[in-house]
Amino acid sequence: MVSYNQDDALPVLDAVSTSVSYIFRVLKAVSSVSPNAIIQLSTDGLKVSVENSHTVQAHAFLNKTLFTSYTFTPPSRNRRRVIPSESYASTQASQEEDDETISFSVSMKSLVNCFQIFGSEQEGTGQKSATRSYAESNEGGGMMTAFLGGSTVCKLRYDGTGSPFIVMFDEGGVTTTCDLQTSEYDDSISDILLEADAIGTKIIMKANYLNDAFRELESTDSETVMVKSTLTPPTFVLISRGELGSVEYKYTRDRNVIETFASEESVQNVYNFKLLMSASDAIKLATKISWRTDEDGVTSIQCMCDVGDGRQTFIDFRYLPIYDEYEERTQRAQTAARSQITQSTRRSGDDLFSGSDDENNHSSD
Repeated sequence: MVSYNQDDALPVLDAVSTSVSYIFRVLKAVSSVSPNAIIQLSTDGLKVSVENSHTVQAHAFLNKTLFTSYTFTPPSRNRRRVIPSESYASTQASQEEDDETISFSVSMKSLVNCFQIFGSEQEGTGQKSATRSYAESNEGGGMMTAFLGGSTVCKLRYDGTGSPFIVMFDEGGVTTTCDLQTSEYDDSISDILLEADAIGTKIIMKANYLNDAFRELESTDSETVMVKSTLTPPTFVLISRGELGSVEYKYTRDRNVIETFASEESVQNVYNFKLLMSASDAIKLATKISWRTDEDGVTSIQCMCDVGDGRQTFIDFRYLPIYDEYEERTQRAQTAARSQITQSTRRSGDDLFSGSDDENNHSSD
């Protein structure tokens, strides 16, 4: 019998990518939600998830097509390397490995900082990375300048439970390594789920039009945003009211703006303003947006981002609704009314009509 030796194990993740700047922008687009993240590894790529008080969640999918090489080796496959294959049903084991995932927690802030400082320059903003600024101000800083002087290669490695998540940047033979401490994934945190069989509203639209709306909404500094979808024009409305003013952004079924609109009835939901605005950076990256809301008001804003060469990656924000004061008062009034009806029914011992007759007879006296 051959025993399993962990020292002989392959790393769980061994990946290489030249899309360093793009990976940085995707990670940064979800980093405002939480300072910590859960990374899930699978044969399809990496899923980076963040959440805030189970009110908003964001999931960034880094598909394996973003990497020039991507190898995922779950522990079960490592064990198969050293244990005779006769002891396994090979086909079944292979299928289980394809579905297997490995998850761990890591500091989102540290991960983003690694990419921002060592592996990326903030393109299109006129701002330079901290590393570039340091290189230009550092007298004789040739080593750092050489590091940034061409295309950067990023390597990701994870060896398993208890191991650090290693991010390496290589530029012209100069390598910088970031070891990020990991912890076990807390499986008590559950995903905010959309009821797939109860989607009340589905909208697919061009991202730049939603980006315009979010930019206008931010100017109000509001506490809430009301989202309406109606069967009559305007079909999609975003409303924000704050101390600095109010904004109503309305969309009609213009095919140049909204490609798909499906709603079974007119609905409206209210969301936390700051949490909803956390999707702004992801919307700026996207080319198309899928906005879905189920019957409970749970909303998904899924951003499709083009990487180039026919490749896409997705960033998905999930939100739970809140209720404004008017809706709370209405609900309290409805609850009180139902309570009175229940008490009246219990007093009569029969139906409401018998109670009404007794009251009429008493008033006539």
